[in-house]
Amino acid sequence: MAETSADPSPEPVTRKKKSLSIEEKVDIINAVESGKKKTDIAAKYGIKKNSLSSIMKNKDKVLEAFESFRFDPKRKRLRTAFYTDLEEALMKWYRIAQCLNVPVNGPMLRLKANDFAQKLGHSDFKCSNGWLDRFKSRYGLVFRAQPVEAAATSADASTVWHQNVLPYYLNEYRPKNVFNVKEMGLLYRMLPTNTFEFKGETCSIGKLNRERITLLVGTNMDGSERLPLLVIGKNKNPLCFKGIKSLPVEYEANRTAWLTSEVFERWMRRLDDKFQAQQRRVVIFVDTLPAHPEVKNLKSIELAFFPSCSSSKFIAMKQGIIKSLKVKYRHCLIQKFVNCVEGSKEFTLSLLDAVDTLHLCWRTVTSETIVRSFEEAGFMSQKGEGNKTPIETESDLDLISHARAAGVEFPEGLSLEEYAALDDDLVTCEMVSDSGLQGTKDETLEEKHSFTSDEEEEEEDCGIPGTELPLPSKNEALTALDTFKRFLRSQEMNDGLHNSLADLENFIRHTSSK
Repeated sequence: MAETSADPSPEPVTRKKKSLSIEEKVDIINAVESGKKKTDIAAKYGIKKNSLSSIMKNKDKVLEAFESFRFDPKRKRLRTAFYTDLEEALMKWYRIAQCLNVPVNGPMLRLKANDFAQKLGHSDFKCSNGWLDRFKSRYGLVFRAQPVEAAATSADASTVWHQNVLPYYLNEYRPKNVFNVKEMGLLYRMLPTNTFEFKGETCSIGKLNRERITLLVGTNMDGSERLPLLVIGKNKNPLCFKGIKSLPVEYEANRTAWLTSEVFERWMRRLDDKFQAQQRRVVIFVDTLPAHPEVKNLKSIELAFFPSCSSSKFIAMKQGIIKSLKVKYRHCLIQKFVNCVEGSKEFTLSLLDAVDTLHLCWRTVTSETIVRSFEEAGFMSQKGEGNKTPIETESDLDLISHARAAGVEFPEGLSLEEYAALDDDLVTCEMVSDSGLQGTKDETLEEKHSFTSDEEEEEEDCGIPGTELPLPSKNEALTALDTFKRFLRSQEMNDGLHNSLADLENFIRHTSSK
């Protein structure tokens, strides 16, 4: 009798959990944020809905890993190495070498790893063959022989940097996380009636120097964020600041009213704390100057330095942003002066007034001006140039004619833009020259001529010689606010302004009475 064999019962099919690469997770995040249905996205990538939710929950970690190049985009796990800082430094060095068409091989990478380990204080590290293989595997590095034609052609360092290194950073960081900062000098009391007193002056000694400040301005590439202005004056405690506990800007002071390396480092560390609290990684482009040192141990900021030979045409702040701020400030200054003339009042302008006006003007520099300035400097979005928007300009004809009608001696033929540019050549920080650091001589002269007494400096800063402005009481502040509200309510107002007024009144009412 033939033996019959029964068919074995089929084994249950267990569905293996799909593992996605970092690149795929970023695509999923972008799809969700663009408004696509989560069920359709999950089906497309063959994952469950709870897996998609988990990806969105860890969105910041995924995007940070993708943007920082700490991991190969094809990699599926975010497990970090023990020497994280060493690996980050080594990968950045490798990416820049790639951009500059410098061939890199295993021995070169090993030497550089040992060099970084020594600089970072990892005395127990030694780049073995095993560590190097695991590093190459983690980041998907494959070394190939370079063709002879790939040798770099002769080109100046500035061109090579902007054609190769800049695109590396623009690929690594999103536009909202790409910043440029630049210092500017300002004669904050300079009126059109005394422009020729200032024109051509170096502003190193005497009264002119007490009426100058230095500002550090910065924005991001897409125009969505303006960094708080850093104002540097000559007096640490101006009389007009007496009783003031907060300012709309950050304020520093030194004998030259210049940006120094110490001031720059303190400002960078405060920005680093801010970006760290936001769980962001940003890159900030700065000039190569003694006043811009490499700040150690920044956690959220990467400083990128322009080549020392780089032209100012590559600095975004110089392509229209600083000009826009200065023109707006001069516009406000003339308007205040005209109002005083028409009201038969004495014109006064304290350092506090200047700070408030600068903050006001800084907020009105448009995003279109910022974006266009970055484009002019070569910071092009990976999506293409887009529609170029002309940089804004203040209408000066009506203001100048109004000023002249009020009896203001506005120099013939001087436009608002020319008036705003008269102090463009002010020295703002130490510069490198053939004989060393420029500015030492000027500083000695200042000690002999500029600083006669603290009282004199306080008078200059206050704008009203010998007068201290009393602080208003809580009741006076509420009365002023009531007048302000009546005026605003006679205009068209949105809900945001109404809410801001309510918040302002609540703030005043909850302050302690003086």
